[in-house]
Amino acid sequence: MKTMLPGLLAVGLLAGQMAADAAPVVWSGNGHRYDVITGGSAINWDEARLLAEGMGGYLATITSAEENTFVADLVSSRGVGDLQRYWLGGYQTPLPCATEPSGCWAWLTGEAWSFTSWAIGEPNDGGGRGQDYLHFWPSPGSWDDMDYSRIEMDSFVIEYVPEPGTLALLGLGLAGLGLSRRRKA
Repeated sequence: MKTMLPGLLAVGLLAGQMAADAAPVVWSGNGHRYDVITGGSAINWDEARLLAEGMGGYLATITSAEENTFVADLVSSRGVGDLQRYWLGGYQTPLPCATEPSGCWAWLTGEAWSFTSWAIGEPNDGGGRGQDYLHFWPSPGSWDDMDYSRIEMDSFVIEYVPEPGTLALLGLGLAGLGLSRRRKA
């Protein structure tokens, strides 16, 4: 725990500098909420992951062309700029990978890695530099493999899954409303 303390303190300080650009937006394709988080300080992929988790979500996972378009539109609508880069929740597993650089990719959530939107010539492993983390370019909604500590990165896309308890309470409330209306009729 002592070795993690400086990292956690740094992430806590970064969290104070990071800001959501607007309220999270729900994508109708899965009911999840998405937000764009930007800041002035460069962060690596793991710091972005910890910040997203600390905010109650996770680095966004993109599993379809429709979701990719939604995230690209969301990021572009925030007016940050097409050259801005955003961390996503994809990474290459640390096991030796026979199909480097395009193989052994995974999502933090364990979802299937069945859709990709790689930019032309990507992933390329940066000429053997070990680019094992996923980042997103909003225009045209393409992906690139990136070095863990890429210093230009200061933004990420966060995804929130509705809590089952919230959905259950909503369902119970709607059911109760329906029963009360039925009794009055």
